[in-house]
Amino acid sequence: MTTARDRLRFIEPDGSNLDEVRQLGYRFIDLLVEAAAKAGSHPPVPEELPVPDLLRGPYTPSLEGRDPYELIEIVRTEILDRTLNPAHPGYVGHMDSLASAVGIFSDALISACNNNMLSYEMSLVFTAMEDRLLRWATGAFGWGDAARGLLVSGGTLANIQAIWVARNHVGDRGAAREGLASPEGRLVLLASEHAHYSFLKAANLLGIGRRGAVLVQSGDSHRIDPRVLEEVILRARGEGLRPFCVVGVAGTTVTGTIEPLDEIGAIARRHGLWFHVDAAYGGSLILSKKLRSRLRGCETADSITWNPQKWLYVPKTCASILFRDGQILETTVREPFLYGREGGDDSHPNLGEYTIQGTRRVDVLKLWLTLEHLGTDYMARLIETQVEAASRLADRIEATPGLELIARPNLNIVCFRAIPPGIDPTADPGLMDEAQSAVQLEVARRGHGWLSMPLYRGRRVLRAVILHPRCDDSLLDLLLKDVLAASREARA
Repeated sequence: MTTARDRLRFIEPDGSNLDEVRQLGYRFIDLLVEAAAKAGSHPPVPEELPVPDLLRGPYTPSLEGRDPYELIEIVRTEILDRTLNPAHPGYVGHMDSLASAVGIFSDALISACNNNMLSYEMSLVFTAMEDRLLRWATGAFGWGDAARGLLVSGGTLANIQAIWVARNHVGDRGAAREGLASPEGRLVLLASEHAHYSFLKAANLLGIGRRGAVLVQSGDSHRIDPRVLEEVILRARGEGLRPFCVVGVAGTTVTGTIEPLDEIGAIARRHGLWFHVDAAYGGSLILSKKLRSRLRGCETADSITWNPQKWLYVPKTCASILFRDGQILETTVREPFLYGREGGDDSHPNLGEYTIQGTRRVDVLKLWLTLEHLGTDYMARLIETQVEAASRLADRIEATPGLELIARPNLNIVCFRAIPPGIDPTADPGLMDEAQSAVQLEVARRGHGWLSMPLYRGRRVLRAVILHPRCDDSLLDLLLKDVLAASREARA
């Protein structure tokens, strides 16, 4: 006997259970929209709640299955209130924000289609969409028709892919076939001390070793000094090492600093090194006519990481790796697809032949829909507004006793410290770190917003990332008041 639950296990391709499944879909949509619409009334970070009973003890999956409406109710009452809430306007902790409405719904559509970006015959129209859209992106960064881009699941994979190509093209051309067996000296890549930790992962994964990731110290400017970079390259060669890649960062993870990309690129060219720009975050400035000059030098890069999931309100995951000369992929990393039609031509490439991932979701659909729905002019205005808000916030921090600005913002990220009354920040760094932790917890408890607390040069700092379209000066002022009040309490 077929039960009502049985009829909801799949969407039948003959449409025989259309009405029942549609009602189930409506219930999920109600749950989704209601949760998002109430985001402003729930704190960005949930208060300490006990783990629900369903997550206590060993897990045993259901044998016969459960009613989906019952499961929806469990999610509504037991799960959602315990999740992080980046859709709150006061969530300014990390490079995350709310997703666009069309992006949210498109994620469900992607799951329904369930295509695979591994090969053309498994993704068809979406392969063409990804290729066409990323050709637009490479053009926006100043590259010509030879450029090529690929979507990957996150900035870490994008950076690893870039170093993978650089290793095989510049570092050791025999590595793809023979492995790392060159007698000419150990390979090293060079990056700022503030570069993303994914470059250490890349060095570890690609046989270079963490010691092969040489982190260049920065000065008071919080960015690589080109003269120091050149000295490090020459010293490495003098020690018998073989630099093959230099990384410039357009938006460091903690402070959002943009490094002097044009000067770093010139040094890379002069020494015959691959130049990679990690613009995972700051790359979205390319949409703004007013601000894109801050990315000057990106056009000289050999590869660029850019993540629309960070500043363009595309649901995770949606990241990209772009190459100025796409043909290099053919000889450095391509592995032909053997389970279907051969790809490789411009109109029908098998994109999975070129990426670390084989199976990939159709992330390009939600990127395309978000770009088309919001529009690049609207996105540019949002970005400009948020960069200006960060500058004003930095001004207020500099003018407020009891607060210390760490760096003038290049983007929409502001790092600072609270200095409780009676504490000398230079005399007792450990006590200052404890104070930042206490301030962060108290600000979160008050519920107006949430600041992250990263390590910067070995010390804890408070960080505000102004990403939410409804995060304005009045909310930021309220957060500063909470910080000052929490700082006084921390000392008391």
